[in-house]
Amino acid sequence: LKGIPEVELTGLARSGSEARLEWTRRRPDLVLLDEVLPGESSQDLLKEFTDDRISVLLVTSMEDPPLEVPPGALGRLVKPGWKSLEEDRKRIRESILSLIPLD
Repeated sequence: LKGIPEVELTGLARSGSEARLEWTRRRPDLVLLDEVLPGESSQDLLKEFTDDRISVLLVTSMEDPPLEVPPGALGRLVKPGWKSLEEDRKRIRESILSLIPLD
């Protein structure tokens, strides 16, 4: 994300509780939420974020993610394969810009 000029990375979280703390402290325009979280349901976090009008883009490493995007999520982005940083960065940027207009 650091190489995408339209995106300012304001925080990182390793767990649901850290995500809640960052969300209340920073009030981001967009949250990239991993669909598979240790010890917590990403669906619960998704509902909390969208109830608070925070845009959420789901990120997954699942080989065959469900076709249907859960209610409240803007979309789903498959994690980069890390084969080409520039290609991955371009794909992530295009996905973000197609889902949420950034200033």
